[in-house]
Amino acid sequence: MSGAGTVLVEDRGAVRVLSLSRGRANALAPDLIQDLLSALVAAREDAAVRALVLTSASPKIFSAGLDLALLAAAEADVFTRFVDGLEEVLLTAFELPKPFVGALTGHAIAGGALLAAPCDLRVAAEGPGTFGLPEVTLGVKVPRTALHVARATWGERAASRLALTGVSVPFAEAQALGAIDAIVSPDLLLDEAVSRAAALGALPPGAFAAIKRDLRGDTSTRLRAESSANRAAFVASWTSEEGRAGLAAALSKLKG
Repeated sequence: MSGAGTVLVEDRGAVRVLSLSRGRANALAPDLIQDLLSALVAAREDAAVRALVLTSASPKIFSAGLDLALLAAAEADVFTRFVDGLEEVLLTAFELPKPFVGALTGHAIAGGALLAAPCDLRVAAEGPGTFGLPEVTLGVKVPRTALHVARATWGERAASRLALTGVSVPFAEAQALGAIDAIVSPDLLLDEAVSRAAALGALPPGAFAAIKRDLRGDTSTRLRAESSANRAAFVASWTSEEGRAGLAAALSKLKG
């Protein structure tokens, strides 16, 4: 396994495994976002890589979302740059012409759930893991780009239910909603995800890429055209009085 910084890289045959590795919770911050974007682009451009798996080096948490300690009080321009990077990661992953499978070791919450949204399939580990979009409970928007990526991959029912209620649900309930495709034993999770990715990677790559582009291209084109407005709306929500209050309460709870 190789890779510097917050994303570990391992090739299993023609499948490249990217493992988030930023502390116990894989909280999303500029360093992780930049490392993940670089890893995605490198895999996209490497002809030897036929498929990708995104997972976590933490056995209990895929990602707990944005790093509140770092970002809750960030100035608007600093936070805007972070959101710009996050949107680019999501759209780059969404547009990948190669198969992309998520392997959720544990909790995938807020930005963690959204980071898994561009995957073609999501496989989760049996156990106490939960999946959700609690942003509304904090008084902030779900980033519109991320929300529409999720709608395209989870379906309207799952995206609406999770975003509007703010409730994090067990993996089994997320599977029933359509946001997760399979649940397996933790010790089989990575092998299962790699096997599914390899099976998709063995399909004719030109046809796979063309079909994926037909499924996602209109959404991607629209979201890239609206990127500036979408980013500004999320930053405004994050820095609003309601958002600041909710984030401060969440941060206080975390520290407690």
